[in-house]
Amino acid sequence: MLLVIALSAQLRKGFLTCAVSCVAGLVLVNCAFLESLPAKAAGFRSAGLQPGTSSFQAPATQTPSPPATLEGKVCNAAGDPLADALVRLEKESSSNPVSARSDAQGRYVFSGLAAGSYRITLEQSDFRPLVLSPVLLKPGEKKHLDAVLEKLSDAINLSSSGSMELSDTAGFTIAGVTDWSNVGLHGSDVNVRTSDSLAKEAASLTSSASDKSSAASRAGDAHRVLADAKEANGDPIGAVNEYEAAAKVDPSEQNYFAWGAELLVHRAGQPAVQVFSNGAKAHPDSSRMLAGLGAAYYSNGQYAQAAAQICRASELDPVAPAPYLFLGQMEKAAADPLPCSESALARFAADQPTNSRANFFYGLVLWKKARKTQDSAGLARAEQLFQKAAQLDPHFAEVYLQLGMLYNARGEKDAAMDAFQKAVAADANSSGAHYQLSLAYRRSANVAKADQEMKMYDELRRTEDAKRDEERRDLRQFVTILKKDSSSSHE
Repeated sequence: MLLVIALSAQLRKGFLTCAVSCVAGLVLVNCAFLESLPAKAAGFRSAGLQPGTSSFQAPATQTPSPPATLEGKVCNAAGDPLADALVRLEKESSSNPVSARSDAQGRYVFSGLAAGSYRITLEQSDFRPLVLSPVLLKPGEKKHLDAVLEKLSDAINLSSSGSMELSDTAGFTIAGVTDWSNVGLHGSDVNVRTSDSLAKEAASLTSSASDKSSAASRAGDAHRVLADAKEANGDPIGAVNEYEAAAKVDPSEQNYFAWGAELLVHRAGQPAVQVFSNGAKAHPDSSRMLAGLGAAYYSNGQYAQAAAQICRASELDPVAPAPYLFLGQMEKAAADPLPCSESALARFAADQPTNSRANFFYGLVLWKKARKTQDSAGLARAEQLFQKAAQLDPHFAEVYLQLGMLYNARGEKDAAMDAFQKAVAADANSSGAHYQLSLAYRRSANVAKADQEMKMYDELRRTEDAKRDEERRDLRQFVTILKKDSSSSHE
């Protein structure tokens, strides 16, 4: 305390002591560093560091952040480029917007931008003005954002052949497509990874639609085939428009599901919930529609609603494994058991006793439930299910991982160590297994092996993160505008 007071007094007087002594020994103080402290502190205070701004005043010695770039394309609902469209860019907390005009190919570009959050407005004669939710630009980032303008004269043509009105099926507009970002994501990183996995798996569910032939079904098939081709060719906006058109002319289970799945994989969670909800009402016997709805709810961070829909799907088609597997993935990401999951996964294990994952997921629910209440009977039952799953699939690394954590919670360190070693042996690329084994070695005072396993964990996590980032760079996410409250949503 005396040392701090002495230094503060010297600083106030403008003098510095480069060497001060104390009872514990000699302390050397860097004079230049101390002289710079008041100025640096004042600089940080004046910078403000307010969320959503980029007006931070860096110290003079800091290298300026590299500028960002925003580019994209403006087109109409048919995908045709719009030339001479006005694109206005306004940085939050700034009153000096910048603007550009799209060229003959509909392209625009803004370069030399400071990092921060920007609001984008697009205008073109005879088209409805479009205001997009703020786009976050990082230092040196090059972001791509395509926008779709709706023609003022466009109207929904109602059909007397059973086609559905837009107002009944879509309370949103797909206003553009941009690069993947974590803006609007819900929950922890494990929830985001689970959401990505559920979206892909839901979209791959096969059709349960019955064969039929009519003018409407043939028209819907034509739109859907065209949508598939556009998605494969990297035109997600054109694809989602064709999927929507297919559902309008033929509101079949297949067309509804394809439309909702397209929205889901491009991270338009709220629109996907709307489409899957309408699809489930129109086709109440479709288990995969409910599974898609559950995945869409999960992408919005509505985990209880997601579980409820997945459970409904499992009840509707108890033989189908997909709803149970979806529910199991959600359980792995959740700290506490989800509503209705215990009964659903108990049915899964009872109906498919030779399925290793059925035993594992039911055991996982019981293990999570029992560890909160220290229910020894529940822990014993969970252990039995885990061991059975391991017997059915000796290469199921995650079973050994959960067994190890169960043993560790009961204070059985040797059994936990053995389980974690089996997890690594079953899957040498499991970062979680290496991490838990490292902790087990450290608890047993084997520092060398603990450090070795932690090093392996770090390497695997870097590889996993790099692979996930590469996949996300290839993903284009929709920019959506919700019509019900007239608010924009950048998902």
